[in-house]
Amino acid sequence: MMPIFGKLKNIFSAGSSGSSGDVKKKPNFPLIKQDADPSEFWVNVGELGDGAFGKVYKAKHKEKNQFAALKQVEITQESDLEDYSVEIDILHQCKHKNVVGLYESYLFNSKLWMYIEFCELGALDSIMLELEKPLTEQQIQYICREMTEGLDFLHQHFVIHRDLKAGNVLLTSDGGVRLADFGVSAKNSSAKQKRDSYIGTPYWPVDFYFYY
Repeated sequence: MMPIFGKLKNIFSAGSSGSSGDVKKKPNFPLIKQDADPSEFWVNVGELGDGAFGKVYKAKHKEKNQFAALKQVEITQESDLEDYSVEIDILHQCKHKNVVGLYESYLFNSKLWMYIEFCELGALDSIMLELEKPLTEQQIQYICREMTEGLDFLHQHFVIHRDLKAGNVLLTSDGGVRLADFGVSAKNSSAKQKRDSYIGTPYWPVDFYFYY
């Protein structure tokens, strides 16, 4: 009788170990909340636009009455999340008056929800199109100075933006200038490290891009 019980024990043991192996582990991204529905805390109040990654909404925190730009992205595989986690890490680490802020990020219903600082005046290129005229030299000087301060801070933290353009410079109602959209940015390990890939928007690169 013992051999029979031994075989049964082996069968049940094999079955239980197989079922535990089917349990999917949650991706390990500590800055992304994975156990909460963002709609419990935020409500969408409008649509701001579309991007290659998905839609951008204007959202409002239910308790804090704080507005944010919600960047919502479909996540089909873990590698997608890894790409966006670089942007989240950079925004979490690089808090500066000229870098757009990140409030919260969630992974829910196979979507990444990024609640980013809402800049009331929008992107610089949209502002120029609406004005139907170029900026004055004084305005350009002010914006470039603010951008340079933001870039200097990023470079001190070994971050390369890699897609600087008017569409990625946001303005606030109180005159703030924010560098935004770090989707293709890179975080280096030292000031001497260089990138061997060319990334950016055609017609917008500057000479030093070719060295990254």
